[in-house]
Amino acid sequence: MFAPGARERTIDWEHHARGVVALFRAETVRIGATDRAALLVDDLSRSSPEFAAMWSEQNLAARGPGVKRIAHGGGILTFEYASFAVHGHADLQMIVYTPSTPNDAAQLRELLRESGQQV
Repeated sequence: MFAPGARERTIDWEHHARGVVALFRAETVRIGATDRAALLVDDLSRSSPEFAAMWSEQNLAARGPGVKRIAHGGGILTFEYASFAVHGHADLQMIVYTPSTPNDAAQLRELLRESGQQV
């Protein structure tokens, strides 16, 4: 979310960024890794004033389903996403993104084809 270009590509960037930061905080607390995460938080805070501001708000969030819209050269792709626990690994979650409409799926296939990816 804080990598170069992410803000421009992600529609409703601030909403999603706040959610990611709040989820990261909640997960580090849940697994008892706040001390281990401190170096990463320091690095992210130095490189991103937005991250630093959001982290200082101390918000917590749980993973849930949602919708994410991504801008690309040909328009906007809309994905629905859901999170699932990984059986036998309480510390892992799998997030599945699915194109919201048949048109989004067709646009995604075309983008993959253009980039040389196997469709």
